[in-house]
Amino acid sequence: MISGGTLFNITEAALLSLGYAGIFYIMTLDSLMVPLGSEAVMTLAGVLAFEGKFNFWLVVVVALVASMLGSTLSWLIGKYGGRKLLERYGRYVLIRKREMERGDQFFRKHGEAAVMFGRLIPLLRTYISLPAGVARMPLGRFSVFTLAGSAAFILVLMTLGYEFASRIQGILASESLYSLIGAGLVVLVVIVLFVVGIRRRNAAAD
Repeated sequence: MISGGTLFNITEAALLSLGYAGIFYIMTLDSLMVPLGSEAVMTLAGVLAFEGKFNFWLVVVVALVASMLGSTLSWLIGKYGGRKLLERYGRYVLIRKREMERGDQFFRKHGEAAVMFGRLIPLLRTYISLPAGVARMPLGRFSVFTLAGSAAFILVLMTLGYEFASRIQGILASESLYSLIGAGLVVLVVIVLFVVGIRRRNAAAD
């Protein structure tokens, strides 16, 4: 069995070997309806930024540009009638009909604002651009909402990873009560986000 520490080291080594180009590739595909765990990637990138292995703001820019590219391509697919093709062949590239339908429902319920808020929800963020394209949401407005949602998503997770690494280092350097409490709070937030993501994934599968 692979331990948590070993798994983290393997993931860290993989991300470092891919570099900024890997982050761009992963975030583009994740926004192009191929879920690749962008939540974990961005959080880990924040940890590596604290360690000086990545530049924090360069990662943010690269991830944001990639998210915009993938989202725009998804919007174009939706606008120009690619939905039926995706429903038929999407499963071969991890694009699931169930998640696309969930994106449709969310968009119908919340309108154009769904594009921004949908970018903050695990799994849903990967598919929310498609119904916006199907609904022929103006590209300008789509881009503004997508930019806002993507920036918030990236910055929150990057900061979470950065602060988590900072707190852990603080404990190792000085086992003060305040450092311990701070690290505990950060870990609690990470656990809550993980559990929420799992529950949403299970709810979507029902």
